[in-house]
Amino acid sequence: MIMKAGKNCLIIITLALLLLVAAAWGDQESVYSETEYSEGQVQEQNTSDRVPEFQEFSELSGKTVSMLVGAPFEELVKSFVPDVGRFTYYSSMADMLLALQSGKTDAILNNNAVAALAVNRNSDLALLPHSLKDSAFGYVFEKGDSRRDEWQEALDRIPEETIDNLWEKWTGTDESVKHVPEQDWPGENGTVKAAMCDTLEPVSYSGENGEIIGFDVELILLMAKDLDVHVSFTGMELASVLSGVQAGKALLGGGSIIATDERKELMDFVEYYPAQFVLVVRAAADEASSASDSSSFLSDLRDSFYRTFIKEDRYAMVLSGLWLTVLMSLSSGAAGAALAYLLVLIRHKNLRVPNALLSVYEALVAGVPAVVILMVLYYIIFGKFSMPAVAVAIIGFTFIFGARAYGAIWNAASAVDDGQREAALALGYTADMSFKRVILPQAKRIYAPVLQSQFVSLLKETSVAGYITVVELTRAGDLIRSRTMEAFFPLIAIALIYFALTRLMTTAAELARKAAEKKKEARVIKGVDRT
Repeated sequence: MIMKAGKNCLIIITLALLLLVAAAWGDQESVYSETEYSEGQVQEQNTSDRVPEFQEFSELSGKTVSMLVGAPFEELVKSFVPDVGRFTYYSSMADMLLALQSGKTDAILNNNAVAALAVNRNSDLALLPHSLKDSAFGYVFEKGDSRRDEWQEALDRIPEETIDNLWEKWTGTDESVKHVPEQDWPGENGTVKAAMCDTLEPVSYSGENGEIIGFDVELILLMAKDLDVHVSFTGMELASVLSGVQAGKALLGGGSIIATDERKELMDFVEYYPAQFVLVVRAAADEASSASDSSSFLSDLRDSFYRTFIKEDRYAMVLSGLWLTVLMSLSSGAAGAALAYLLVLIRHKNLRVPNALLSVYEALVAGVPAVVILMVLYYIIFGKFSMPAVAVAIIGFTFIFGARAYGAIWNAASAVDDGQREAALALGYTADMSFKRVILPQAKRIYAPVLQSQFVSLLKETSVAGYITVVELTRAGDLIRSRTMEAFFPLIAIALIYFALTRLMTTAAELARKAAEKKKEARVIKGVDRT
C-alpha cells in the first residue's frame, strides 16, 4: 500500500517538475516583447491574397459545414449549397477552428468580424470569397419586455460616428486601446445583468483577469451610461446566452448574436451594427505549407506557450479554474456522502412511500446526464433566483454524487450476512442500532473503494459546469483557446492537471483508509482471542 502511494506521489511530482521546466523555458519575458506577441499584431498580415481551398459554394457539395450551437443557419447554407454533406455543431469558435484545421470539417460559418480575426491568426485558413447574407448584430431581450424600447432609444441617441469608431477600435490592430471604460456614473436606476458570449473576439470575449470586453460590451456601457444604470456582465457560451435571457437570468444578452427572422419570433432585438455571414475554410495546400515552413517547430511551440500561459497572466485563469474544480468536488463529495448516509437510514425503515421516492430519485440521476441536471437546476428550478452558478453546481453535483453513493452503500449493506443482524438483536440491540453499529461498519469494507472511484468520477464530471457559466478548469482552457486560437498547450495542460488531481485524490483516499485501519487495529486488545 505504501509503495503504491509513493509511486502515485512520484508521478504527481514528476508532472509538476515537467510543468515548471516548461514554464522556465517559456517565460522568457526579457526576450519577448508585448508587441511581438500581441495577438492584434497578426492582423497586419495580408490575407486578401491567401488562396482558399474552396473558392465557390458549389465546391462544398457533399462537404461538412460547422457552426456554433444555437446558430440556426442550416437553411441559409442550403440556399447556397443545396447538397451539403452534413452539419456539425460546436460550443466555441476555438473548437470549430481545431476541427477545421484537423480535417474534421470543411467550412465553418460565422460573422465577418470573428471570422476575419480567426483567419488573420491562422496562416493555414482563408475566407471563402463570397459572403452568404447581410444582416445585423443585435442584443436580445425577453419577448415583450418593455425595457427593450428604453435601450433602443438609448442606442438611437449614440452618434453613428461613435459606433463606427468603436468598431474600428475593436477590430483594429492596436491592442493597447482594447479596454472598456469604468462604470463611473452614479447608476441611480440600479444594476442590470447582461449575459455575454465570452469566446467571440473581437465582439465579446474574456480578456485579462477574466473581464468580459469587446465591441458589444463597450456599446452596452455607452447605452447604460445614458440610462444611468450599472451593468453586471456574465460570460457564457452562445447557446446559454439565449437560454439565460429567456429564463430571466439576465435582462439582455449579447456577443456576436445576429438578428434572424427565426430568432425574432422568440425574442426581441436591439439591432446595432451591420453583419455578414461568411465561411472560413482551409487555405490551399501550397499556401499553408509555405507559411508553416517559415518558422521552426520549437520556436512555434515556445511562442504558443507564451501566448497560452504568460501573456495577460492567463495562468491565473487556469489556477482560478482549478480552485473552483476542487471546491465543487470536495463540497459536493462531502455533502453527497452525508446525503447518501441519511437516505440509507431512511431506506432501512422500509417505508413504502419514501422507498418509492428513493427509487425514482436514483433512477433519474442514473438516467439523466449530469449536464442536463445542472441546466435544469440553473435555468428552470433556480431560474428566477439570484443564486451564484457555483452554488447551483454544488447543489447539482451533491444530488448526483448522493444518489450514486446511496446506491453503493445500500448494496454493500444488503450484502452483509443476515446472521450479523440476528446476532446483534440477540445481544439486545434494536433494529436501528444493529444497522448503524453492526451492518454499516462491516459494509464499509465493500462500499469504501466504490465511493473512492465515484468521487474521482465526480471530480472529472465537474468539467460540464461551464454550461451554467462556471469558469472551472475545462472552461478556463476553453476561454484561453478562444483568445489564442490554439489548442495544443491549453488541452495538454488541462489534461495533465486533471490527471494529477485524480492521482492526488486517489492517493489521499488510500492513505486515509490505511490510517483508519491502523487506528482500528490499535483499539484491539492484544492477547484476546476474538474467534
